[in-house]
Amino acid sequence: MKVLFTIMPAAAHLYPIVPIAWALQCAGHEVRVASHPEIADAVVATGLTAVPLGQEADLAASVRAAADNPDLERITQALALDPDDDNLRTALRYYLMAPFATYYRTDRDRPTVTDALVEFTRAWRPDLVLWDPLFFPAPVAARACGAAHARLLWGLDHFGWARARFRERLALPDTEPHEDLMAAMMRPLLERFGQDFAEELLVGQWTVDPTPQRLRLPVDLNYVPVRWVPYNGAAAVPEWLRERPERPRVCLTLGVSGRKFFADDDVPVAELLETVAGLDVELVATLDRDQLAASRVEVPANVRTVDYLPLNLVLPTCSAIVHHGGAGTFVAAAAHRVPQLVVPKQGGDFVDHARYVEEFGAGLAVERTALTGAGLAKRMMRLVEEPSFRRGAEALYADLLSAPGPDGLVPVLERLTEEHRGRG
Repeated sequence: MKVLFTIMPAAAHLYPIVPIAWALQCAGHEVRVASHPEIADAVVATGLTAVPLGQEADLAASVRAAADNPDLERITQALALDPDDDNLRTALRYYLMAPFATYYRTDRDRPTVTDALVEFTRAWRPDLVLWDPLFFPAPVAARACGAAHARLLWGLDHFGWARARFRERLALPDTEPHEDLMAAMMRPLLERFGQDFAEELLVGQWTVDPTPQRLRLPVDLNYVPVRWVPYNGAAAVPEWLRERPERPRVCLTLGVSGRKFFADDDVPVAELLETVAGLDVELVATLDRDQLAASRVEVPANVRTVDYLPLNLVLPTCSAIVHHGGAGTFVAAAAHRVPQLVVPKQGGDFVDHARYVEEFGAGLAVERTALTGAGLAKRMMRLVEEPSFRRGAEALYADLLSAPGPDGLVPVLERLTEEHRGRG
């Protein structure tokens, strides 16, 4: 069958689909990956076929525009979120709802990426569309060509949770709003393609979910589990990595989408590097030139800086990892059974991953407001020296293994595609 993946144009959204796309290709299926043009080269570098569509996407601008969108504010208010949960509100209000508002804007007089995707799917005729939960043109295009379609998550299903919560609140007689604002925002675009609103346009006909069972949100949707096999890119193995480290090795990374994290004033990179200089460890830090310049500190002899190195290469040699809580980094560390020190960012799954790591005893978490270089170094050495964290990392890894791998997912996708194709 023909399978089309559609993703947001970011490496953190591309990398999670790669092992599943490879599994489908190895099973004899034809696979393509569609997105905005700026991610096309990265798609090709993974060995997959890219379909660049529309114009480049300014994701930062979409977040800024979402801040001034009154409909998004009304939707968020209707969810009646815990006022103390700034992390969830930020994730929903700005990062998740911003693409929804962007793709369903009606103030455009020229073709959009949705038009381009519909045109492509009508020409190529995929049997199945697996879509990034924030790439909302995908289900519209799938229905336009009669393909089965499903969301492929890259983290916790906050959007699915928010949609379920909104519908629950909408059903209450004395609660505002009394209109389905999300459906109303979608209708002008849907009418262009002769479509009516349907719930599957928001949550798919089913959802492929790599999230560990114990970490999932309580949402009543049709979830198909799969084990998240981490992919971090490809590179030549450097000579220094071919030898066993002489002292415990620790990786410091903020992920492919977290470069700006180190530029924040409340992240004491300089302090951490200075503190590490007196410790019996080797620190491998993924810092680029700008980050090193911002730290304004001479790199100690026991610190090795690299601009980028796939985690799958370095983690097997590591005794611990320090990171921001991003899904790709969290899963890579879990897959290699490495204890984790998580400094979670706000506005996504970062805090959830940190709690999950601590729940298993697989590491420690520290709030950004409590950051000091000495504090980070002390916690890092606990992970290196205390065997209980390695045992916790083994338990966390065993929990990941409870879901089938990408090869086991393929026959499930084949069956579900046959059941749903042509029903949109």
